[in-house]
Amino acid sequence: MRAGPYRFVRHPIYTALLVLYAGAATVSDELHALIGLALAVFAYLRKIRLEEANLMNAFGADYRDYRRKTRALLPGLF
Repeated sequence: MRAGPYRFVRHPIYTALLVLYAGAATVSDELHALIGLALAVFAYLRKIRLEEANLMNAFGADYRDYRRKTRALLPGLF
């Protein structure tokens, strides 16, 4: 899949969820919300690493090429 948001990031759903968590942590101004955000970032980064290993096994060079052209979560950053 290389259309829509997948043209820019490999995991747009995780990006959206992390932005949602960051927004909630920002507006709530609570320590536990920041802790929750940190846990979510850790969990999604781990999940991305595992998923991408499986995708590399399944699609090989095609997925490697896709990884070179897109970022995992944030276009131009990560």
